[in-house]
Amino acid sequence: MTDAGGRDGSDTSQTATSEAGSDEQPETTLFQASPGIERSAAASNAPVNELAAGLNGAGFALWRTQPVGENFVFSPVSIGHALLMARGAADEATGEAIDIAFSLPDGRAAHEAWNAVDLAIAEVANAEDEVTIRIADRIWPRLDVMPDQGWIDLLASEHGASIRALDFSTDASGSREVINEWVSEQTETLIPELLPEGFIKPNTVLILTDAIYFKARWQTVFGKYGSVVDSFTLLDGSSKEVELMREWELSDRRGEGDGFVGAEIPYAGRELSMLLIVPEEGRFEEIRSSLDQDFIDSIDDTFETGPFELLMPGWTTTTNLDLLAWLTEIGAAPGSYPKITPGAFLGGAVHGADIAVDEWGTVAAAATGLGFDESGAAEPELIVKADRPFLYFIRHRDSGMVLFAGQVVDP
Repeated sequence: MTDAGGRDGSDTSQTATSEAGSDEQPETTLFQASPGIERSAAASNAPVNELAAGLNGAGFALWRTQPVGENFVFSPVSIGHALLMARGAADEATGEAIDIAFSLPDGRAAHEAWNAVDLAIAEVANAEDEVTIRIADRIWPRLDVMPDQGWIDLLASEHGASIRALDFSTDASGSREVINEWVSEQTETLIPELLPEGFIKPNTVLILTDAIYFKARWQTVFGKYGSVVDSFTLLDGSSKEVELMREWELSDRRGEGDGFVGAEIPYAGRELSMLLIVPEEGRFEEIRSSLDQDFIDSIDDTFETGPFELLMPGWTTTTNLDLLAWLTEIGAAPGSYPKITPGAFLGGAVHGADIAVDEWGTVAAAATGLGFDESGAAEPELIVKADRPFLYFIRHRDSGMVLFAGQVVDP
């Protein structure tokens, strides 16, 4: 079951606060939600369906940019949620670009919608022993950076995000290890190394991470009728023998569309499902390119509940994505994120996902990391380098009074 909607395994009643006071980092009160800030209750009028459609739509757009002939898995909700959180720190122009790309509801309503759907998903998992969902979010500021307090409070109250400051400047490698270990823990080791070497740069000021873990048993577990060996037709028309899981006694929404057949396969409790779409031979790329929210809506409108037989292979897929080019194309990168720190821009974005599907059910995980850097200082017109004996004066500037004076000939 989920430990907490949008939290990292803590009690749902816990106030989201900084964890910078751990053994590895000096204790600080700079990075925490304001006193009294707790996870908000779900707003009854939050535009949840609008947010879901927007994140889905952006996910389909990203999907269409990926190679057709390779296995692929990703989490639209992890990527979309990370950008929604980042949007809260963006300037007006960058924020508008993110709003358009992800079709976000206006203003705080988008964050309230996330909070509502996140808490609803947590309730589903809490009600079903055979379903585990964990969505965890954390802000990792550099020790000397003070993000906007309103942004910290927004992410704490509507996203359940926790905070931990790290020493990027002098221990980039150690900081990367800490973040990767946290992601690995949240995803049950399925995403062991989200941030690649070099992700944390000398000018990195903050990293934002989102991790999701999912484990669920099918409502009807395969096995009663045994598997069958059959041919699987590849994109080039050739075929290979595979073992197909088989179930005759399924009854849920299923149907046919123009160029495809499909069915919804429910997980335990029936609140979650896998929608399986099988394009006709030779039409895979056509159907894939037509994926959007309208396509999904048409399936929801036309599929009918009834009995069906299902044969499908088990599979495992691992995918690692560099999102920066896509985010640059939609205007989210480099952008400007002044509520992180003046001059902050999105300089790195990575995503990892892993899925395994078998007779029992599905285990999947994904994580997204956004790295925010700051613009370098202007090229200096003069360099003052005290690499030889020097003099110094400590003085009251208004009066010119020298309080201390001295020299250093051998430091």
